[in-house]
Amino acid sequence: MPRLLLISYFFPPHGGAGVQRALKFCTAAASQGWQVTVLANAPRAGDLQDPTMLGEIPPEVTVVRTGGLPLHQLGPWVRKAAAPDVYLGWYPTALKAARLQLEAQPCDAILSTSMPYTAHLVAQTLKQDLGLPWLADLRDPWTDNRFMPHYHGHGLLDRWRQWIDARLEQAVYAQADAITVTAEPLRRLLIERHGLAPEKVALVRNGYDEADFRGILPEPAARAPVHPSERAGQDLRILFAGSIYEGYTIEPFFAAWQRLLLQRPDVHLHLTVHTQNTALLHRLLHQYPLAAAHTQEGGRVTHKEVVRRYGKADLLVLSSLDDLSIPGKLFEYIRCGTPVLAFTVPDSEAHALLRQTASGFAVQHDDVEAGARQLETIYDQWCTGKPLTHPDAHAVAQLERRVAFRGMFDILGRLAARAARG
Repeated sequence: MPRLLLISYFFPPHGGAGVQRALKFCTAAASQGWQVTVLANAPRAGDLQDPTMLGEIPPEVTVVRTGGLPLHQLGPWVRKAAAPDVYLGWYPTALKAARLQLEAQPCDAILSTSMPYTAHLVAQTLKQDLGLPWLADLRDPWTDNRFMPHYHGHGLLDRWRQWIDARLEQAVYAQADAITVTAEPLRRLLIERHGLAPEKVALVRNGYDEADFRGILPEPAARAPVHPSERAGQDLRILFAGSIYEGYTIEPFFAAWQRLLLQRPDVHLHLTVHTQNTALLHRLLHQYPLAAAHTQEGGRVTHKEVVRRYGKADLLVLSSLDDLSIPGKLFEYIRCGTPVLAFTVPDSEAHALLRQTASGFAVQHDDVEAGARQLETIYDQWCTGKPLTHPDAHAVAQLERRVAFRGMFDILGRLAARAARG
C-alpha cells in the first residue's frame, strides 16, 4: 500500500471542528488503499481538547506529535507580525520531526491541510527537499478570507504582513502539485483571480461521517406528527454547536429573534449554545437582552454527546457568512434530520445544500425582518404538531465524507503514480 504523510496541526486529542476533516480522512484511508502517517501538534494545557476522539484514530495510522514556540503568547505585536499565522512557531519542530519520520519510513506523497497555513509551509519545504508529490488542502480561503480584516488593521505592520502573506500563498499554489478546496466559489476564485489551471484545483467538500451517528440517531426523515396539545406551554428547543469568532457569529439569529419577540411576546423559544468563545457569546447576550433571557450556555461536551443533542433539539441554527466556504457543521446538521435554520450570504452553497436535501430553511443574514418572519413561520407550524421538514435521505447520503474523499484519494493516486514513473 502507498503511504501518505498528512500534515495537520489540529488532530486528536485536539477538539473542535478543525480536526474533523483530517481525522475522517484517516478513517477512510485504508479502504482506499493508503497507509497514513500524521504529523500533528501536541496540544498544551488550555487548548480545546476532546480525548474521546482519540478512539476514532485507526490503529494502523501512525501519529507523530510535536510542540512548537507559542507565538500567540508573546504579545500582540508578535501575533500581528507572524505570517502566515501565529502557528509559525510550530514550523521548525514540525519540519524536523517530518524529516526524521520520512528517513525512518519513506512516503509516496504529502497532504497538508489548513488552517493553519503554516502546515503548507512545512509541506512546501519537504517538497523542495525531497521532490515528493504534494496536495495542498484548503479548508478555508487564505488571503481572500473574509474575516481577516477583523484581526488585521491598516498600519504599516499590517500592510507588511499582508504583503508577506500574499507571497507565501502564491508560492504554495505554484509549488503544490494539486490543490483541493471545500466550496466551488473558492475553486473559481483560485482559477480566475490567482490564475491557477482548472485541472490543478479540485472541489472536495466537507461532509459527515455516518459512524458518528450510527446507534445514536436514525436516518434523516420527517418527524412524526404530534397532537397540538403536546406543544401547549412548551418551548421550541433550538441548538447551536460550533465555533464563533469576530465577524462570524450567530448574531443574525439573535437579531431576528429579538425582532420577533418585540412583535410577538407569545413566541416561546429556548436556545442552548455550545461554543468555546464565551466572551463573544456574552457580548451577543448583552446586545440582545430579550433573546438572552431564553438562552443558556451548554458548556463543553464531547462530539458524541453533541450528536445526541442534535437529535433532541427541535431546530438547529447556524450562520454561513462567507460565499467562499461552507461551515463543516452544516453537514452534520443535515445528517441528523433535525430541521436547520441558516442565515446566509446571497447565493450561498449552504442554501443550495439545504434546498437539495429538503433539510431546512435559509434567509439572508442581513434581512432582520425576513429572519423574524421565517422564525415565526417555523414556530407556528411547530405548534400545530406537523413536521417542519421532510428530508431526502438519498440526497443526504451523497454528503457522507467517504463519498467526497474518493476524489482526494484519486488525486493522490495519480500524483504518486506520476512520480513513480518519473
